[in-house]
Amino acid sequence: MTRRVALVAGALLMLGAAPPRAAPVAPTPAARHNTHIAHTRMVVEGTMVVARIRMFRDDLQKALKRPVSDEPAAQAALRAYINGSFGVTADGARLTAELADSGGDTEGEQPIWWVLVQWKAARPVRTIGLKVHLLFDTFSDQQNVVVLNKQPGDERRSLYFQPGDRTEQVIKF
Repeated sequence: MTRRVALVAGALLMLGAAPPRAAPVAPTPAARHNTHIAHTRMVVEGTMVVARIRMFRDDLQKALKRPVSDEPAAQAALRAYINGSFGVTADGARLTAELADSGGDTEGEQPIWWVLVQWKAARPVRTIGLKVHLLFDTFSDQQNVVVLNKQPGDERRSLYFQPGDRTEQVIKF
């Protein structure tokens, strides 16, 4: 992990978004859920955009049509899925996501899969555009929430994405 990514990841830690290091948890019948939601905490600092995305593990596996794991093939499928479903533009230029880390966790009894993603812009980000369509093709009631934090200055915004609304949401700093 580069020094800047480590700094931005540190900002995610301050936001309470520390990636846990628990062993991945396999879904169990007792862990079924009726809600389809993905939650993202994102930090923009200089040329770096770093996000921690949390999704229900079974939902993500259904969308990927394969188990999620730390194996290279699973990580490549996850990276391709994130790049196709989580669009980020910086000052009008489309950015490409790189996976920095991922793993399993639980929220109550619910198995979760988290992904630490980074995007690098050519120059400091002044305008960011987001299209977050995670799991929209899998669940008609999917909801995606993004809590964005611009550093320095601790400027916070929250964005909400739902199926049927595929427009880009743009924030100027």
